[in-house]
Amino acid sequence: MKTSCSQELFSRLEKVMPGGNTRAVIHYDPFPLGIERGEGCRVWDVDGNEYLDFLNNYLVLIHGHATPQIVEAVARAAANGTAVPAPTALQAELAERLCARFPSIEKVRFTNSGTEAVMMAVRAARAFTGREGIVKAEGGYHGTWDQVDVGTELETEDMVGQPMQSEQGIPAALVGLVHSVRYNNIADLESTMEQHGETVAAIIMEPVLGHLTEPGDPEFIRAAQRLAMKHGALLILDEVVTSRLHMGGWQGMFDIRPDLTTLGKIIGGGLPIGAFGGKQSVMQLFDPRRPEYLGHHGTFNGNQLSMAAGCACLDLLDQPAIDRVNGLCTQFVGRVREAAETAGTDVRITSIGSILQAHSAKLQDLHRACLEEGLYIAPRGQMSLSTPMDTGVIDEAVDAWTRALKRVDWA
Repeated sequence: MKTSCSQELFSRLEKVMPGGNTRAVIHYDPFPLGIERGEGCRVWDVDGNEYLDFLNNYLVLIHGHATPQIVEAVARAAANGTAVPAPTALQAELAERLCARFPSIEKVRFTNSGTEAVMMAVRAARAFTGREGIVKAEGGYHGTWDQVDVGTELETEDMVGQPMQSEQGIPAALVGLVHSVRYNNIADLESTMEQHGETVAAIIMEPVLGHLTEPGDPEFIRAAQRLAMKHGALLILDEVVTSRLHMGGWQGMFDIRPDLTTLGKIIGGGLPIGAFGGKQSVMQLFDPRRPEYLGHHGTFNGNQLSMAAGCACLDLLDQPAIDRVNGLCTQFVGRVREAAETAGTDVRITSIGSILQAHSAKLQDLHRACLEEGLYIAPRGQMSLSTPMDTGVIDEAVDAWTRALKRVDWA
C-alpha cells in the first residue's frame, strides 16, 4: 500500500486522540496522510511520497517550509531563551513592522492564534462601546470561539463531508448576541443594522470569505464601515488570511481603514501567533496604567520564537515578492480552469491574489485524486501559493491537476 505508514500512524493516533487528530479540518476519509517533513514548496509523507504543497498549512507558510532565513532567526532566538515574562526587543521589532504595513494599526498586541486575536478585538469593541452584539457574515470563519462560531455553518453542495464549525454546546444566550448577514449583500447588512444597530458593538468581516475563498466586494466592506459608524459600532476586519495579499493586507489594496484588525498566519513565519490592533482610542484600553484597563494575558504572548520568525518572514515578504506570487497564481488559476473545462467537469475556481479554491460536487473524489498525483491541497479544495514556487512548479502542478481530473468519474 502506497500510504501504509500513514494508516499505521492514524491507527496509533486514534488510540489517544478522538478522531485521530487534534485539528478537525485536517481529517478526511479513509485517513489523512501523515507528513514527515517539508522543504520549500514540497512535503514528504511518512511513507516517503513527495507532494507539491499547494496548501501551506492553510495559507500560513507564504515562504514554504524550512526557509533558511526563518530557521536561522528562530535558532538565534532559541539560543537566548524561548520565552520570558518581560518586554523584549523582538516584540518591538515585529510590532513596528505591523504598524508600518497597516496604516489603520496605531497600536498592536500579540496573541498565540487568530482565534485569540478575534476574542480580544471583540472584547475591546464591547468595552469601548458598552454594547454586546456582533454582526458577522453567514459562513464567516473567525476562529474557534463560542460567539464567532455562531452562523459559521454554510451548507453548499461542494462542502459535503467536510468538518465545519458547529453551534453545538454554545449557550443560547450567546447565540442571541450574534446576527449573521449574507456576505456581499449590502441590503441585508443595512436591514440588520437598522433593526439591531443600537445593541451592536462591532461588525466583524473577513475581506475574503475563508471557507469558500469568496472575495469580498469592497463596496460591501465600505458599507459595513459606514453602517458601523452610523450606529456607533466598530468595524473589525479579520485579515488573518488576507494579510498575504498586499503589504498592507486586503485593506491596503482598497484603502479601507477599519477600527480594529485581527492578524495571524503569515505574520508568525510558520510559528503560532496572532495579533490585534487598531485605533489608539480603542487600544488604550489595554494600557495597565489606565483606570479603565482591560486585562489581556497569555503566557506565550509575544514569545521570542514567534517574534523572530515573524520579523524574518515579513522582511522577505516585500511588495515585489507579493506581486510575483500573486502573478504566478493568476497563471495557475487560468490554466487549471482551462483544464477543468476541457475535461468536462463541474469544477469552479474562485481566487484572489495567491489564494484559490476549487468547488465541485465531487470534491472528495477530486481531493483524493490530487493526492494520488502528488498535489497536496485542502480537502475542501482550498489552495495557496508560496514564494519558493516558479513557473516550472506551476507547470508541474498543472500537469498533476490535469492527471487528477482524469481519475474522477464526472458522469
